[in-house]
Amino acid sequence: MKTGIGLLMCLTLLGVMLSAKGQKSSLNFQPPQVLTTVEPSYPANTVAGGTVVLKVTVSASGEIKDVLVLQQAAGFTQQALEAVRKWKFKPATLDGKPVTASIPVAFSFSQPIVWWNRQTK
Repeated sequence: MKTGIGLLMCLTLLGVMLSAKGQKSSLNFQPPQVLTTVEPSYPANTVAGGTVVLKVTVSASGEIKDVLVLQQAAGFTQQALEAVRKWKFKPATLDGKPVTASIPVAFSFSQPIVWWNRQTK
C-alpha cells in the first residue's frame, strides 16, 4: 500500500521552513532527517480513505520521544501510529549540536486498486 509520501515531504518541508523562520539568522538549524521508514498496513475490509497527520518529536539521540495525533482518520490512525514508531531518525541539530525537535508526518490512505488478468477461453 503506497501512502502519501509526496504529502509527507511537503509537510516536512513546511515544518522545516516554519522552524527556520522562527530562528535567528545566525543559528544553523537542521531538522530531524528520516533514515528509514515503515509503510502502514491498509486495514482489511476497508473501502474508504483518509489522511492521518502526526507530530513526531525526535530526541537529541535520534529516538522518537513522542507522537501526537494532529488529524485522525477513522480506521487508519492506529496503523499510522504503529508504522511511524518504527521509523529511524537522525536528530535535528542546532549549530552542529544534536537537539530535540518535532516534525509533521502525514499518511494518506486511499483504497487499494486491485488488478487481475482475466483470461477468457
